[in-house]
Amino acid sequence: MAFRLFCEYTHCCGRQVLELGTADTMEKALQWQEQQILGAKRPRLEENDLVLTCPVRHCPAKFQVPRYAYSACPENRV
Repeated sequence: MAFRLFCEYTHCCGRQVLELGTADTMEKALQWQEQQILGAKRPRLEENDLVLTCPVRHCPAKFQVPRYAYSACPENRV
């Protein structure tokens, strides 16, 4: 079973989920999640991403480190 790797921002207009890749096993997914949390870095975003282009000055997404997580992929999606 494959697992999708993603991060989630709480934005002033809702939540934004960015899919960052996949892992073959749950152990690899958990290891990836731990590395992201310990590194406390933000993922590289595209220039037109809502987090970067939001006109709201105090949008929480501009200042936060996202929540990193993983979930099982549907079988037909891999």
